[in-house]
Amino acid sequence: MSRERIALEAPAVSARVLAHGVASVEGALLERAFAAGREQGLAEGLAQAGDGLDRAAARLSALEEEARAALARTASELAVEIARVLLRVEIARENYDLEKLVRESLAESGVGRGACVVHLHPADHARLASVRFRSGTTLAPDEGVARGDVHVETPLGLLVRDVDGALEIIGRRLQEAVG
Repeated sequence: MSRERIALEAPAVSARVLAHGVASVEGALLERAFAAGREQGLAEGLAQAGDGLDRAAARLSALEEEARAALARTASELAVEIARVLLRVEIARENYDLEKLVRESLAESGVGRGACVVHLHPADHARLASVRFRSGTTLAPDEGVARGDVHVETPLGLLVRDVDGALEIIGRRLQEAVG
């Protein structure tokens, strides 16, 4: 028999594997099946890893947001506390314009030149003993009033101007602003 190749116009209708080629065919099939399984496993593993990374990133983002909010709250609380300490130091040194505070409080009281009593801490009262205010205004020492605070008692009511109250309002507004 000649070993020449003959080109056929018709497609092959049957094929057979020679005995010496069975092992190589099985090996090739196993290699292909292994490669396909490896690719599928790799794709599934990458998809699961990607999902895990997405969940971890979302959790990390949420934790970062919580940490930023907590930091903002703590910073605002610290700022108010620092202001409180500084104000108390300045008040203890009498480094504030008490006369101006009293005059502004009287102007805000809304009684014009009507009678009113300005309650001050006894040390603040002593500082203003020689200062003249509008007629009808009486200064009264009051142990219940903190240094640096001014309470104006009028027929319309009581106007309270105090450091701690102002700091509380500032603190609340800061807390609202930071969420």
